[in-house]
Amino acid sequence: MRRFANIYIILFLVDASLSLTDELLIASSVSLPIFSEVRYFVACLVITLSMVIFACLGIDRRLPKRVFLPLTLYVSWSALAMWPLSGIIERESLGLLAASNQLLLGGMAIVLLRGLGGQNLLTRELFQRPMFGLRNTLVFTAINLLLLPFAVIYTGMATASYYFEEQTAGFLRLSPIGIYMSERSYHLDEKIIRLAGMMHIGKEDYYQDLARSMSSKGTIILAEGVTDQDRLLETQFNYGKLAEIIGLTSQEKMFIDGNLIELDDLGELNRGNSDPGKPDIVRADIDLNQFDPQTVEFLNELGRTLFGNKPLIERLSEYNLWVNENMTEESIAGVMFDILDKRNEVVIDSMLRTLARYDTIIIPWGAMHMPAIEEAVLEQGFELTAAQERLSLDFRAIPYEELWRKWSERTEEGL
Repeated sequence: MRRFANIYIILFLVDASLSLTDELLIASSVSLPIFSEVRYFVACLVITLSMVIFACLGIDRRLPKRVFLPLTLYVSWSALAMWPLSGIIERESLGLLAASNQLLLGGMAIVLLRGLGGQNLLTRELFQRPMFGLRNTLVFTAINLLLLPFAVIYTGMATASYYFEEQTAGFLRLSPIGIYMSERSYHLDEKIIRLAGMMHIGKEDYYQDLARSMSSKGTIILAEGVTDQDRLLETQFNYGKLAEIIGLTSQEKMFIDGNLIELDDLGELNRGNSDPGKPDIVRADIDLNQFDPQTVEFLNELGRTLFGNKPLIERLSEYNLWVNENMTEESIAGVMFDILDKRNEVVIDSMLRTLARYDTIIIPWGAMHMPAIEEAVLEQGFELTAAQERLSLDFRAIPYEELWRKWSERTEEGL
């Protein structure tokens, strides 16, 4: 065990040194793929050994917890992208910070070991007493069982946050407080494009603040919203009902005082009752009849699940059964192509058509659409000049007691 623990300490320091060197090379725009691959291999090895060492702390009482607990916990935190710090610090700086702190923590471990045995690593003298101690194992197990629910919640939130940040290019960020939506401004000469990540439900003041920031002349707002001219949807997606359950409001209730126009009317000098002091608003989305029939069928099933009258557990069970029977990897990819890619093409085309006529273009679309839209904006030569975040959903304001009461009542009714 002594040799194994010493090897772990050495690898911890090696991992820190490799990571710090690689991050400095990246910051200097130097690319060494082989070096990066070695770094990630060592990092994965250290993560695996950290889990083993952590388990051994509850078995071998001779391992000094003051030395190994900080090391193993830090590795676990780093493996979860140091959430929620990852949402505050830029990714370019996060890796450098993580590597620097790891090297510092490894140095502190060496200092502690010198205080225990007078050497840089674990000595034989520290391992003279018996390995197993019932009290050590019981206390260690009890503490871990007590903290397990918090660890599971933290891991789940960190994983979800990382996934959403990756899928939305950082336009949606999950924090312990709530969900933040990002707005970014891009400039090219006198032109401005504002991308505002959106979600269907959120705080009322979040939508009000966002709406107020859009009310200016010389501006066009490319609005999101799939139409249904042929009435293909069997159930309307009424997010307001879901929002009311948790004390929030829906995106549909966000009011922007502007001139509703059509893209084809952009060339007209006189547009009826249009107010030049207000922004123009155009629906830059597609109709449901442009979706594949499989996508429409999926949306109808989803609507029945979300807004049906049956108990929620029964609806979810029916939904899972339907998905297993009707959806394949290819059909799921087709649904995502319709919901994301097709609509992205329309709003990007609308942006290009309005670019010459307006000084400011605002695109308040779902955060999942933002990576493709942002890429199109940057391809036009625009540069990011400003960014801000708004708290769209506050976990602290959700009425958990009332939700639990309603859930319990509906569950009993379903039984």
